[in-house]
Amino acid sequence: MSRSLIVFLSIFFAAALLTVLIEKDAGFVLLSYDNYFFRTSIWVFLAIYLISHLVLYVLIRACVGFYRFTRKDSLDLADRNPKKSDLSAIEEGLMAFFEKDYPLAVSHFIKVKTQGSLWSIISLFGAQSAEKIGDTDRQRLFLGFAKKGSKRLKERVDLLEAELQLKRGEPDLAIETLGKIKRPTKRSIEIETKALLEANRWQDVFKNLSLIEEAQDRAFFEKKAALQALNCNKKKDKLLTEIFNSFSRELKDDPELILAYIEALNTKLDGEKILVAALDSVFDVRLINCYFEISTKDREKLNNLTRWSKIHSENSLLPLFKGRIYEALGEDTLAEEFLIKSKGLGSSAASQELLKFFVIRGNLKKARQQITTL
Repeated sequence: MSRSLIVFLSIFFAAALLTVLIEKDAGFVLLSYDNYFFRTSIWVFLAIYLISHLVLYVLIRACVGFYRFTRKDSLDLADRNPKKSDLSAIEEGLMAFFEKDYPLAVSHFIKVKTQGSLWSIISLFGAQSAEKIGDTDRQRLFLGFAKKGSKRLKERVDLLEAELQLKRGEPDLAIETLGKIKRPTKRSIEIETKALLEANRWQDVFKNLSLIEEAQDRAFFEKKAALQALNCNKKKDKLLTEIFNSFSRELKDDPELILAYIEALNTKLDGEKILVAALDSVFDVRLINCYFEISTKDREKLNNLTRWSKIHSENSLLPLFKGRIYEALGEDTLAEEFLIKSKGLGSSAASQELLKFFVIRGNLKKARQQITTL
């Protein structure tokens, strides 16, 4: 305080001294350039000098204001001048949000009166909090506030709105909302892909796969779309075959896709060759069960089971199925041999089959032996 007073008094005395000197001899100001010159009194020069500074200041402020107006995408918190009460509400609301106390977060965010980009950002948190507690009215209110922000914020609002629409079971609306986003992001592409799957638009999912950057995510959505394509065209065998043949090699070798394809077929036998080829390369228990159920050619089935048994000798299903086929063909000795082999490999189903086998044939001694081993 004392230092400021000393500076003020020094300026005051200097100005007074200058005034006294000017009154005695005001003098004049002479400006010369080439053959031109300008001469005036010192008072007029000071007036021109001050007015020039004032005009320059106004022009600078106008240019800065115009620049800020044209740069709506930038967040300028300095000119918002949020009130202390607003800052307190924002702080409490954010703390409640990150602590997952969403009702409390909403109660704080709704009190904020600050306008501009800051309020638009806070409204995003408010909308998410309202969604968590199922308050759709306040959710729409917050989203409306957030849309008044910059273009970049509007795109983030559209993304959040699409995500909420998808959660409400409105995939078509979500796709429409995402269409407003001019610069797709990883998150927007993911949400759009999920929405397309929800809307059963598997063709569009395949078209958009190239937009998905992560290979793992791309494979996940490709498989989802493939399963949906098969499920949406059940009993249309010709179309199903075309769809399956259009899949990538990885999908064609996937046991889940193969089973879904055969399940969708009206004539299951049409998928037998695919099953055999798959089992030759990728041995899967689910495929073995499916093959045994749909195949009607017992001798050919026995040949395939024998061939696979040489490679997968520890599998208990193969001898079990061979035992069942031999029993159906009336070859009891071979049927008993393979059922016993399956039981020895740990198949509980084979134990039940043997008991039933002996009872039907009246071999009660062996049936009782089986009962003791159950």
